[in-house]
Amino acid sequence: MVACLAVVLCSCAFSGFATGPRRVRFDESEFAAYRGSGSGTVTGQLDIKANGSEHVGNFGSSIAGIHVTLIPVTPYTEEMVEREIGDGVYLGGSDLRFKKYVRLTQTDPNGYFIFHEVPAGEYFVSGLGEWIERGEIKFQWACERVRIEDGQTIKVRLMDNLHHPGKPTLVIWALE
Repeated sequence: MVACLAVVLCSCAFSGFATGPRRVRFDESEFAAYRGSGSGTVTGQLDIKANGSEHVGNFGSSIAGIHVTLIPVTPYTEEMVEREIGDGVYLGGSDLRFKKYVRLTQTDPNGYFIFHEVPAGEYFVSGLGEWIERGEIKFQWACERVRIEDGQTIKVRLMDNLHHPGKPTLVIWALE
């Protein structure tokens, strides 16, 4: 689990990826409503659509499950999603204060996941699908934007790259 988490959360740049400076500074006051626990639940399935195929569950991986993140929508995270997931630009390490607002869970063997005690608000739900195609490991982000109210349970199916449906984009959430 730690090894997989390191892959999802590392701050290493990979050759061939565009890098760019952050344009939006971290403002912790924008995250205030997302502190602590809430009464909402976000549940769903990671089911990547790429190259005319669907890739559900652990995608042939040897790990226990694929990590799914739930992060508050703020100008800081909008830039992350738009530029890293949408455009494939590596922004470097995130502000260390950001970590406490990132919720993580893992999929079960069928790609299902759940987040409990979620505060009301707007979130990005994202997961990095991995599968083997013609002997090569393939990756694609799936990301959806959701809004949850107190006491509400919402269901989401993560299938596409939010900004470029069907486009395989590999980026790394940089939280270190």
